[in-house]
Amino acid sequence: MVARPRRWSRVFGYVAVAAAGIGAAIVPDPRVVEVTGQWVYLWAGFLIAGGISAAVGSLTDRWLGEALGCPLLATSLAAYAVVLAATRQPPLVIGGLFLAGMALLMWARSRDIELLRREATRAAHIRNGGSR
Repeated sequence: MVARPRRWSRVFGYVAVAAAGIGAAIVPDPRVVEVTGQWVYLWAGFLIAGGISAAVGSLTDRWLGEALGCPLLATSLAAYAVVLAATRQPPLVIGGLFLAGMALLMWARSRDIELLRREATRAAHIRNGGSR
């Protein structure tokens, strides 16, 4: 089933994050590589895998995609935030604060999805004759 129009913003947002991960893997920022070395590729991989997983989940209206993708995205964004803050260069620290905020929003989204999944499972159980 293809997503309803209100979900398209999430699909495109997650695709954009995956594209950013591809860009970070192909042309990583030299300042980030200087601080982190090869870890930048792991984080880029998290952006790619998390973005694709969450986009497919949103597109097909299946909670599993976002449930798997959002924690990967939150982890990657938080790691980048710490690295940028560690540079102590004001423009990068500001970018790190932005990424920290986005990481917290991704984490909150993953918690919301888990709550929805639990409630849907409980409702299905009750519908099928089970007790609360």
